[in-house]
Amino acid sequence: MKIMVTNDDGIWAEGINTLTQSLIDKGYDVVVVAPDRPKSASSHAITLDMILPLREVKMPCGCKGYAVVNGSPSDCVLIGLGDIVKDADILISGINHGANVGHDIIYSGTVAAAIEGILHGVPSIAISVDSWEGQFVDTAAKILINLLDKGMKDILSTEFVLNINVPASSIDDIKGYKLARMGSKAFEDWVVKRVDPRGRVYYWLDGRPVYEDAEDTDIWAVKHGYVSITPISLDMTGYQYIDGIREFLQTI
Repeated sequence: MKIMVTNDDGIWAEGINTLTQSLIDKGYDVVVVAPDRPKSASSHAITLDMILPLREVKMPCGCKGYAVVNGSPSDCVLIGLGDIVKDADILISGINHGANVGHDIIYSGTVAAAIEGILHGVPSIAISVDSWEGQFVDTAAKILINLLDKGMKDILSTEFVLNINVPASSIDDIKGYKLARMGSKAFEDWVVKRVDPRGRVYYWLDGRPVYEDAEDTDIWAVKHGYVSITPISLDMTGYQYIDGIREFLQTI
């Protein structure tokens, strides 16, 4: 099975290196195409205003990879599936440093890369560990290898991305798996306004998260020691509002 691997933390990140080495050790044919630098929270950005040089590099894990200079995660998938690894059986995006749960999914370059994969007809997985420092990425790698060994490829679809989030803990402390819906995660005090020594205004975007804590959500699952698995659909239609909008349109 040929696997394309990408991420949004950059090709030098601990997560993608641990994942790549783990897959190769299990005998998978792996091709890495990833950003040359961190591109977190880049969502589904596509670069149209500059060229994107490609560099073959030796990754910290010792594997060969392709770094897309200035490229977003979605750029990497376009280049990877469009030229470098056209025959990929699946695409794996990660292991991301930091969970992609709740509304984080909207901003996530990791999830966006997986979505780009299914847009090109390749079943795709996004995987993250709940640690911004990249701790316990080995746990996430073991979880993913176990799921692949158990036949997860057979349930993958080109209509849904499987978004997997792993608690920041040792493999022995993982309580199990939870099929979970996307929870709600908002941010308060998102914009921090400051003034530099020369009197110029500048901003930090660094909000305080506010979580939904319902038991059927990805947020609850990861918080309570479970691996969350959430299918994400490309169809963003708000079906529950169609009838109400239809009735409104009939009145005008």
